[in-house]
Amino acid sequence: MKFIHAADLHLDSPFLGLTTLPSALLATVRQSTFAAATRIFDRALAEHVDFVVLAGDLFDRSEQSVAAQAFLFQQFQRLDDAQIPVFISFGNHDYAADQHQTVAYPANVTTFGPKVGTVTITLNSGETVAVSGFSYPERWVTTDPISDFPDHAQTDWHIGLLHGAVATGNADHYAPFTLAELLAKRYDYWALGHIHHRQSLNEQPPILYAGNPQGRSINETGTKGAYLVTSRQGKLVPEFFETGVVDWETPTVQLTATSLSTLGEQVTAWLTDQPASKPTLTALTVALPAALVDPVSGDWLSLFQKTHQRQMKASQRFITRLNVTTPAAALAAPQLDQRYWEQGATSVFTAANEEQLFGKLAQNPALAEWFAQPATRAQLQTLAEQNLRRAMGEAGHDVS
Repeated sequence: MKFIHAADLHLDSPFLGLTTLPSALLATVRQSTFAAATRIFDRALAEHVDFVVLAGDLFDRSEQSVAAQAFLFQQFQRLDDAQIPVFISFGNHDYAADQHQTVAYPANVTTFGPKVGTVTITLNSGETVAVSGFSYPERWVTTDPISDFPDHAQTDWHIGLLHGAVATGNADHYAPFTLAELLAKRYDYWALGHIHHRQSLNEQPPILYAGNPQGRSINETGTKGAYLVTSRQGKLVPEFFETGVVDWETPTVQLTATSLSTLGEQVTAWLTDQPASKPTLTALTVALPAALVDPVSGDWLSLFQKTHQRQMKASQRFITRLNVTTPAAALAAPQLDQRYWEQGATSVFTAANEEQLFGKLAQNPALAEWFAQPATRAQLQTLAEQNLRRAMGEAGHDVS
């Protein structure tokens, strides 16, 4: 058996705030979600997969364009011509209540409804496969849906299709679940969507977020793609493959510039020395003397973009943002008195602050379990105090 697991295509992503890019590159960026999705379907055809599963958020918003609908119809028709079934669950961006399809999908496409359903197919090899999933009926699904999923069917393989996030107990809006619940269903594979950075929650059986096929902002760095999953010796083995058309990166560069002219020279040299393998939208962080911070924070980047398009095109790096920092000055801090530490800790180490800072890390089951333990809070405070004392000691302050 062989299938593809993809999620979060986010067709029609607007890519706002990039108007300073060269017009040809801007057109490439705005079409990148479609191009990345095409690479998924091209791979499905090239590998002659048995089926494709898409775990939610095919569209970026509920009001889908005719162009996006027509694009998916064409891609699904290509798969239908090759007799490759497609299984879809809609997520929080394209939830089922707002599906205003202008065309009906081809007959090879199964769209799961608001209640968990299961479809069973028989492959050319004679193997039987059950696929279970559901689509969001509205933007938020705050209840845990896993109890509605059946146990492993009387089939050779059972695949779970789920757009959701690991439960944290704090504002769970996206079909919250626990790893233990997924494992209890004894499925052979869980195809997850919603988290845009690929990650594995479990190795065997594989429980995987494919991530999105194309990064859509500077917050979505890293290699983007989908999984080709193959059965080997009674197990399903996922292989990640890349689909991204445009990359996003956030490098920090140490420069010695003392004037705007030398800054331009050094950034240009960095572009030459660090070429990218594909168009890469770059938010560059540089440390500069305090006297240069205000001038650079003005129109410097806009002027650099206009006068250095040739260098950026040659390196395939396009600087879209410049973050300026100043070298850290030595602190003339008083000694770290335990009484002041305890007073500060009272206001800083609150449950609300800890949950906010911990954020999406809690979607990792192991981290979420650790964070929920009663001893964690005291452990965090101890580690923070140790690190603060160490940092101040290295700076030459009395921390006795």
